[in-house]
Amino acid sequence: LPAVRPRKLKQLSKPKKTVSRAYGGSRCAKCVRERIVRAFLIEEQKIVVRVLKAQSGNKGKGQ
Repeated sequence: LPAVRPRKLKQLSKPKKTVSRAYGGSRCAKCVRERIVRAFLIEEQKIVVRVLKAQSGNKGKGQ
């Protein structure tokens, strides 16, 4: 995002007024990083639960 005066900022095109990442600058970089990490960890936790459930299901059938 260039440091320009309000009048010049009004003349800039929309892509030049935003940052190129998720949320486009409406959230700070740290907040975006936290959201991405949180979503990733939640998905990983779901996978772990699914795997553990499958393992316990297989163990019960084998006996």
